[in-house]
Amino acid sequence: MRILIIAIFLAISIFRFFLKYLTYTRRNAPLPANVQDVFDAETYKKSQAYEMEKLKYSIVTDLIGMVVSLAFLLLNFHFSLYQFISEHTTNIYLTSLFILLLPDLIGSIIDRLTDIYSTFGIEAKYEFNKTTPKTFIADTIKMGLVNILIMGGLFCLFLFLFNLLGNAVFVVFFFILLGFVVLMRFLSPFILKLMYKYTPLEDGELKDKIEEFAKNAGYDIEGIYVVDGSRRSTKANAFATGFGKSKRIGLFDTLVEQFTHDEIVAVLAHEIGHAKLSHMLKSVPLNLISFAIALGVAYFVLTMPEVSQDFGFADVNIAFAIYVLFIMISPLILVLRIPSQLLSRKHEYEADAYAAKHCNPKDMISCLKKLNRIAYSNLTPHQFVVMMEYSHPPLSQRIAALENYISTTRRSTPM
Repeated sequence: MRILIIAIFLAISIFRFFLKYLTYTRRNAPLPANVQDVFDAETYKKSQAYEMEKLKYSIVTDLIGMVVSLAFLLLNFHFSLYQFISEHTTNIYLTSLFILLLPDLIGSIIDRLTDIYSTFGIEAKYEFNKTTPKTFIADTIKMGLVNILIMGGLFCLFLFLFNLLGNAVFVVFFFILLGFVVLMRFLSPFILKLMYKYTPLEDGELKDKIEEFAKNAGYDIEGIYVVDGSRRSTKANAFATGFGKSKRIGLFDTLVEQFTHDEIVAVLAHEIGHAKLSHMLKSVPLNLISFAIALGVAYFVLTMPEVSQDFGFADVNIAFAIYVLFIMISPLILVLRIPSQLLSRKHEYEADAYAAKHCNPKDMISCLKKLNRIAYSNLTPHQFVVMMEYSHPPLSQRIAALENYISTTRRSTPM
C-alpha cells in the first residue's frame, strides 16, 4: 500500500504540472476576434506578463508543497507525531486532531509565506494589491481559525460517530455532509463578514434600479451592501447569497466606482439568475456522487490496517487514514471534476442568458469585458485546462453566446 499511495500522490502532482505546461503553451496564442477590444496592445502585453508570473509562482509553490507532502509520507511524519503526542495525552480526540491538523497547519504556514510574495510582489507589481501587512495577517488568522473549527469539528464528529456506530457511520456521515453543504450556503454571508466590512448602499439611482430589478425578478432581499473590496485588491466583484429572508446582495466598492449602473444591474442579474434557475440544487446530484465515492474509499482505507501499518503504525490510525484518504480519492476527484466543471460552465451560460433576457445584453457584454480587463484575465486558455479547471467559460465563448442571443432575439422579434 505504501508504494501505491506514494505513486498516486506523485502521479496527481505530475498531472497538475502538465496542466500548467499546457497553459504555458498558450502564452502567445492570438486573441479571438470578439475580445480583441478588451486590451490595447500595451495592456495585453502586460496582462500576458502577469499571467506568466502567476504561472511560474504557482509552479514553484506547487513544487514546494509536493516536496513537503512527499517528505511527510517518506519519513513517516504522522507516526512520529503520534509517538510524540502519545507521551503527553491518551485522549483520542486530542491525539487525532494533533496528527491530522499539525501537518495541515505546517502546509498552511508555507502557503501563507509564499502568498506574501504573490500579494506584495506580483499583485503589487501589476497594481492590483491594496492589502496592508496588518490586513494580510488578520485575514490569515481569521481564515485559519475558521478552517480549523470547520475541519476539526467535522473530524471530531466523525470520530465520535465512528466509535458510537462503527461502520454505519459511513452511511450517516453521507447525510451529514449533504447538510453541511446546505448549512455553509446559509452561513456564507456571516463568514464573509469576518473578512469584509458591509455598508448599506446609499439611497439613489443605483439602489432604486437594483431593488426594481430584484422585485420584478421575484427575488426578495434583506439588503444591498457595498463591500470594502478595495482594501485588498483593485479587482471587482459582486454576489447574491443567502437563503429566504437572509438573502443579500453585495457589491464590491471597486465595482460601484468603475461600472455604470446598468452594467452593475446586469452583473447582479447574472448572480440572481443562478438562484432563480436553482443552480445550487441542480449541482446536488454530483455532490452526492462525490460524497458517496469519498465515503466508499474511506470505508476501504479505515478497514485496512495495512494502510496505517505501512507508515509505522501498529494498527489503523483514523487520523492518518483520513490524510491518506484524500490522496487515494484524488484521481477520482479529478475525473469527477470534468462533469462538475462542465455543469458549472453550463450554469454560467444560463445565468448569462437570464441576465440578457431581463437586461440589455450589451450591458452584460460590456461588464464582462470590463471585469476581465480589470483582472488581466487569461483570454486564450487551453481547452483541456478549461475542461479540467474552469468553472466559468472563457470570455470569448460567453460573449459569443450572448451575441448569438442578441441575433436570435432580433430575428424572432416581429418588425
